[in-house]
Amino acid sequence: MNELRNLVDGAWVEPGAPLPGLLRDANTGAELGPQAGSDAKQVEMALAAAQRVHESGVWGRLPAARRADKLEQAAAKLEGRVEAIARMDALQTGVVISLTRKIAAVCVMAFRQAAALLREPAAPPLAGPYGDLLLERLPLGVAAVISPWNAPSGIACHKLASALAAGCPAILKPSEWAPGSAQIIAEAVAEADLPQGTFQLLHGAGDIGARLARDERVAAVSLTGGLEAGRAAARACAEGVKPAQLELGGNNPLLVLQDADLEQAAEGVTTALTTLNGQWCRALGRLLAHRAIAEPLLERVEAKLQALRIGSSMEDASQMGPLAHEAHRERVASAVERYLALGAGLVRGGELPALGGWFFQPTIVTGLAPEHTLEEVFGPVGAAHVFADDEEAVSLANQSPYGLAAYIFGAEERSWSVARQLRAGLVKINGAGLLGLNPMAPRPAWGLSGLGDEGTRETFEFFRGSRLIGVAGK
Repeated sequence: MNELRNLVDGAWVEPGAPLPGLLRDANTGAELGPQAGSDAKQVEMALAAAQRVHESGVWGRLPAARRADKLEQAAAKLEGRVEAIARMDALQTGVVISLTRKIAAVCVMAFRQAAALLREPAAPPLAGPYGDLLLERLPLGVAAVISPWNAPSGIACHKLASALAAGCPAILKPSEWAPGSAQIIAEAVAEADLPQGTFQLLHGAGDIGARLARDERVAAVSLTGGLEAGRAAARACAEGVKPAQLELGGNNPLLVLQDADLEQAAEGVTTALTTLNGQWCRALGRLLAHRAIAEPLLERVEAKLQALRIGSSMEDASQMGPLAHEAHRERVASAVERYLALGAGLVRGGELPALGGWFFQPTIVTGLAPEHTLEEVFGPVGAAHVFADDEEAVSLANQSPYGLAAYIFGAEERSWSVARQLRAGLVKINGAGLLGLNPMAPRPAWGLSGLGDEGTRETFEFFRGSRLIGVAGK
């Protein structure tokens, strides 16, 4: 594993505050090295450098085409590291390498899409009473980018490219559980020769993210993570009256209507349950099936789970890997134990390999009251419930306090009618894959799932504010 280092004001430095935890191979439990943290001096130096960059305008006032050139240089540097990023993410998160390669490719795409936004022609001026008005979109200031451990590289690059494109100096704080790909990304971006202090990397646990969010020099915070981390960031941003973009969890419903193709639906259930090993915010949380087809549907799902190839995340043939770390596996196992104590039945599948890592069988729990399954598990565990009609299906789907994604399997016309009644930022009909419906589409969040839309254009605009100038009188 690459040695973890902080990038502070243009210099690579040893992390100043080692953490007590160890990084391990998710497949075997083998030690990879210590977790790394940043001390107060490094955080202060990074904030001071970023504020200096913002106030000087050396990056934010650079012509858009010049910033686009730099972002494209970063994309080129990242392109040569896609395989290294993919392997690091597979090793530390347990996500199978066939998928981490796709996520790593998003890193390159994110910087190129951000550069393309900067090259778009300017909008025509607004007319004022005494001539044209000048409407500017300007960088807000220092941006704190806080990325998670489940899909660390793609999420970090999406936020980072957007902040830099907007003209903001950016400080990246990756998860202490999967910091390896952030190190590789930082080394690539550093080679793009941005002005000193424009991009910085601080390793650490949640306290480092909290310090960044609270600091008055930070003008905007973009965080993907759990609900508690999101609430902490929201409180800090509310105190400082600064914008927060929060992508949090989800307990996403998958509805199977009576007229659904059961084979297609069973494939969708399996995909939504096992993609990223269930460790993604848009994973299946609650399977809602019409009572007339629930039993044959679960039989098909069980057969697909039994055939699932669970193995090392580093092997191309594996369809599902281990969970990211031991403590997380224990949390997921504890959730299933709580369900069992309530009288749940289990539909499980997939033989676990004898590798010593944090493997867990994908599981559907059955027979519970809907009010017992409202919390997100964030693992390959979903709860099945039945409904009698579309009205009850919508009621169950909207019962959760989250509102990130929903999936519907059924005849299209009927599915569209149901979809329009769901409280979710994204609704997919007859499909449940990881990738979005369109790379330029927004990724909204409702309820406890987050604050503000994400997306190629949406995140770029999040880091900018408006200024209007015009002649008001003669």
